[in-house]
Formats: sequence, structure tokens, C-alpha cells
Amino acid sequence: MSAIAPRPDRAILPPGLHAPAAAVSVLALLVFGVFAARYADDSTAGRLDRRVQRLVGYPDTTPSLPDIVIASGGLDGTVVLAVVLCGIALALGHRKLAVLAIVGPGLTGVATTTLKPIIGRTIDGEFAFPSGHTGGATALGVVAAMLLIVVLRTPTGASAVLIVTGAVLFGGTMALALVAGRAHYATDTLGGFCVAVAVVLTSALVIERWPRELPRWGAR
Repeated sequence: MSAIAPRPDRAILPPGLHAPAAAVSVLALLVFGVFAARYADDSTAGRLDRRVQRLVGYPDTTPSLPDIVIASGGLDGTVVLAVVLCGIALALGHRKLAVLAIVGPGLTGVATTTLKPIIGRTIDGEFAFPSGHTGGATALGVVAAMLLIVVLRTPTGASAVLIVTGAVLFGGTMALALVAGRAHYATDTLGGFCVAVAVVLTSALVIERWPRELPRWGAR
């Protein structure tokens, strides 16, 4: 048969990316902490927010592409995409990555939802920092990149590029849509991005340490 036989529970990340992933997670948390402290209990746009808003511009009153992107990144859309990624991982015989496809976006959503009222930054009277939409999109982008790594069996350097590209492409697209739609300040989206990167990479490293052979459903 020409099909490649699956290798159950192989590594989610190439071994050479374990230390960089841990370092990036810590850096993301530090960046998040700085912006969280800066904008805690605030409701105004900072200097960076105003600059980005001028670059992005303002939407007109008709439904636009940003509206469509924002709508697709809601809870329902994130859950559907996470389940799809989980199913693809299972089809590839990679149960650890299937777990990450659910746990990564799920924990990101829990984290952003919990942190918003604690930090207290608002826009138009609604809690805004960190952006849950950006966090969810970024988490999905990182998981999708990891799936590509599994399929393409890329070396360490190319794998790192794929993960960065997935995070920036998914998270950046959502962030631009949110800023253009005046749903979030730019720094809110940066906060959501950092939360997702830290949560997904840390979750991947924790899941990597599980036993090589995860128990199958119904096994005794």
C-alpha cells in the first residue's frame, strides 16, 4: 500500500523545539503581564492603539470583511474548527495532537474569559483585555501548523517557521478585523495572542511528557 502507516502518539514538536517553545511561552507571558499592568482598569486607547487604528482605518456602516472574520471567530466557530482539527489528528493516528486540538483552544478560551474581569480593561463598556477572539484564532493557527508539521514531517527550522506563520496568519487576521471593526484595541488583541501562544505551547510540552502509548477508549 502506498499510504504512510500512522505512528501513534509520536512527538507533537520536534525535540529541537522543546526548549525554544518553553522560552517563547515565558516571553509571551512576560509581554502579556506588561500590557495587562499598563491597561488594567483602563478604558482608553493607548499610544500604540491610536497608531494602529490610524493605519487600519475605520469601517463603514455596511457589513464588511472584518465583520465576517469576527463572526467566524466566535465560540461556535472556534469549537467547530477545534473539533475538525481533532478529527484530522485522529485520522493521522496522532492522539496526543488530537488532545491538544481541544485542550489548546479550550484552555485559551477559559484563560481569556477569566482574565478579562480581573484586568478590567474595557472598550464601549465591555471587558476587552485580552481578546478572546484573537486568542482562539491564534490557538487554532498553532494547532493547524502542528498538523502540517506531522503531515509534511518538516525539520526543526521549517517546523518553527510553520508555527510562527500559523500563529501570525490566524491571530493577525483576526486582530486586524477586530481593530478595523472597533471591537477591540490593538493591545487587547496582542494580549489575546500572547495568552494563546503561552497556553498552546505549554500544553503541547505537557502532553509530550505523557506516556508514549495513551490508553485507547474502552481498553482494560
